[in-house]
Amino acid sequence: MGIFEKENWMNFTQCYSNGQVKFSELNNLLQLAASEHAEEIGFGYREMLKIKQSWVLSRMLIEVDALPRYMEKITIRTWIQEFTGTRSLRNFEVIQHDKVLVRASSLWVVFNMATRRADHIAIKTDYDHVLGDRYSTREQVAKIDGNIDFEKIAEHQIKLSDLDIVNHANNVKYMEWCFDAMNPKEVLDGSIKSLEMNFLKELKFGEVVDINKSEEKDGYTTFNIEKEGRIHFLMKVGRRKI
Repeated sequence: MGIFEKENWMNFTQCYSNGQVKFSELNNLLQLAASEHAEEIGFGYREMLKIKQSWVLSRMLIEVDALPRYMEKITIRTWIQEFTGTRSLRNFEVIQHDKVLVRASSLWVVFNMATRRADHIAIKTDYDHVLGDRYSTREQVAKIDGNIDFEKIAEHQIKLSDLDIVNHANNVKYMEWCFDAMNPKEVLDGSIKSLEMNFLKELKFGEVVDINKSEEKDGYTTFNIEKEGRIHFLMKVGRRKI
């Protein structure tokens, strides 16, 4: 149970017009695999709901060597590298024909659904599934520097379709709003090599946010999502020269 694997076929709803899987869909597939693994080892959504807790994503790093394409089959491999009782470090690999296309690392925290704050997990867990010496990404998932200049590029009001089962905007939507605000050529040209995300505060139905972008520096551009002057999300996009 230490390593969980899930096979997926890329369908047309998951892909851009160039045939490559959408970054938001890739992120969603990773998290669905994580959810299934958590259910299998006893602290998935259904068990956590009984004690009014859930897992929420705090940070994520995705490193892209190549993106899967339409009608291709991939295997998502995931495992827990660290677990403290209040947070968990979970890693991923996206594999095709024994080759790793995508590597990812994510930091999750236990969320109390009543207080809407971080909490200590109230379920007794087995630490045998933790693989402390098994890494995935080349870099470590980390805090993004948001103390830089940004320019507003779009605005978004949280809609019903943005919400998930915890009744707040799903974290994949934050990424999706930023990508929708980009020039499509910047998304489809194959230059994106890494995506680093920090999820800082939840957003609820009806709230209006600004989507902001920094100037590119050393091949990286940072986006933020801001409400009334407070940053709720940061995403740092790394590009390779093509």
